[in-house]
Amino acid sequence: MRPHTQLFLHVAGATALFGATATVAIIGLTARQHAEQLRLARAAFVTTLVVGIPSWALTLVFGSWAKSKESLPDSLDWLRIGSGVIDAGILFLLAAAGISYAWIRRPANGRLPLAAGILALLYVAALAVAWWVMTTKT
Repeated sequence: MRPHTQLFLHVAGATALFGATATVAIIGLTARQHAEQLRLARAAFVTTLVVGIPSWALTLVFGSWAKSKESLPDSLDWLRIGSGVIDAGILFLLAAAGISYAWIRRPANGRLPLAAGILALLYVAALAVAWWVMTTKT
């Protein structure tokens, strides 16, 4: 596979990951204003499992592959920051999925959507920082 294809798939995965995580953040932070708690909880859970985790894997696999093909050293700050955010991302995604599942089980609990939203928002911020650092290579 050509290096440009690997980089494209890495960026496509990162974009989908950012979108999925931002979607969960929006759902969680605005859920208190809606009566359809169970539907929103399911949407957050499914978005995390069906879009978030696979796009995280796509980002990780093709980013690592592109790095090895390009023979980039591990000492580059922009690469360490991006790798760190992606490596820690599975913990954020699994926690968001767990909170969303608990929200499905107890849709009347007003703290669970807020917790899912804040957690997803923190990861969106980390992804934004990694995206900026890797784009500008600072």
